[in-house]
Amino acid sequence: MQIQSIKVLLAGYLGVILLGTLILSMPPMYHTNVSFLEALFTSVSAMTCTGLAIKNTGLDFTTYGQIVICVLIQLGGFGHMSMAGILFLLIGKRLSAAEKDLINVVDNLNNNSVQGIDKAILKAIVFVLIVELIGASLLCPYFVWQLGDLKEGMWVGIFHAISAFNNSGFTILKDGLLPYQADIVVNLVIPMLIIIGGFGYLSSLEFSHFCYAKVRYSRLFTHKAPRMRLSLNTRIVFVMSVLLLICGMINVLIFEWSNPRTLENVPFWDKIMNAFFVSTNYRTSGFNIFDISGFEERTMFFSIFFMMIGGGPGGTAAGIKVTTFAVLVALSIAIVKNRKNTTIFGRTIPQDIVSKAFCVFIIALVYLSVATFFLAIFEPNIPFLPLLFEVVSAFSTVGLSMGDGDSLSLCADFNTIGLLIIMILMISGKIGILAFTLIFMGGTRTKHVQYVQEKVLRINHGKKLRSARAW
Repeated sequence: MQIQSIKVLLAGYLGVILLGTLILSMPPMYHTNVSFLEALFTSVSAMTCTGLAIKNTGLDFTTYGQIVICVLIQLGGFGHMSMAGILFLLIGKRLSAAEKDLINVVDNLNNNSVQGIDKAILKAIVFVLIVELIGASLLCPYFVWQLGDLKEGMWVGIFHAISAFNNSGFTILKDGLLPYQADIVVNLVIPMLIIIGGFGYLSSLEFSHFCYAKVRYSRLFTHKAPRMRLSLNTRIVFVMSVLLLICGMINVLIFEWSNPRTLENVPFWDKIMNAFFVSTNYRTSGFNIFDISGFEERTMFFSIFFMMIGGGPGGTAAGIKVTTFAVLVALSIAIVKNRKNTTIFGRTIPQDIVSKAFCVFIIALVYLSVATFFLAIFEPNIPFLPLLFEVVSAFSTVGLSMGDGDSLSLCADFNTIGLLIIMILMISGKIGILAFTLIFMGGTRTKHVQYVQEKVLRINHGKKLRSARAW
């Protein structure tokens, strides 16, 4: 695989970002003046599906500007796979085996044959649009009723359905989602869209087909039930996502239960609902129904770990991915129990994959440490914990921030150098730290340019590996 192909992919992303920046800089796109740097930051944040905002999307941008931001979110949410395919086609270049393999690897597709990439791209786009349509059909009538305006309510519903599924965290409501703290529709629909988007479209499709098959071949309809099981990748993503969601909820409930700025005066069941909402957004998206700056420091500290992990492979969330985290946990267990092999669900993980998992983790720590170090130099007036929180949020394209508690992020107070650092973090997190690092390491060719989770998808094909029991 050629590094040049990765450079083409990065150049395509940067090209779309620059185009979005130029459009957002035009007077019809904003109400209040938006500088080139502010437009660039907004374009990067939207394209990487981060959601960090230095301008109020609902107040500072016109409907035309909001549409541009929404389009950038959608393009970024399609993922590397679709974007790469589209970008190569736009420049009139036919996808070679190397480019198809690049798309296969970067977007965590389980295609043994590169010939199936085109169909996979089509399936991804169709899946994204269907889920977003369902989300919009639920949110649009509700916001029309809430806002009392058909046109505004429809646009708010559509925008938030796209923003939520793509884990961007952008909102066009002037006060964000803070007024909807006790709203059951917002607290359930938006998190579910976020979960599906962060789960990964392949895993989501496989899990839905698995559930359908279980119902179809249940004893209620037939006595002939074929043997069915989820792939190792989907099981890892599902189990780890559920565990991390529960742990995030516990973190919020324990530390924020008596916090007067968050949950103290909230009814019992609303506390559970709000904790679920916050936990969902910890790892993937940037929506908030609380003033994040009002959270306890201990809550924010532990939330950093959830943000760093991120979502599933092939999804709209970034981070080191839940599959990488699962491999690291399995490795730790193997070392403690003095086992020779690292196993997950009865499957042996190849040693090179274990090594790459550790490599991803170390590189991520280096990125975060270096970025935090320089931001601490150039932003000396900002406390360290909020600064670290902003760095991890940008790198994992989460979008949560300890800013003004409303619509603007903490980085709205950053100088030019600080904003550039945050933008680099967002782009590197979206592209993938291994691919992004390889671009600047030199060399013309490399045999394996892939995320660690990629081979997790494929390890079930080896004849020497043990078969896992069906769920």
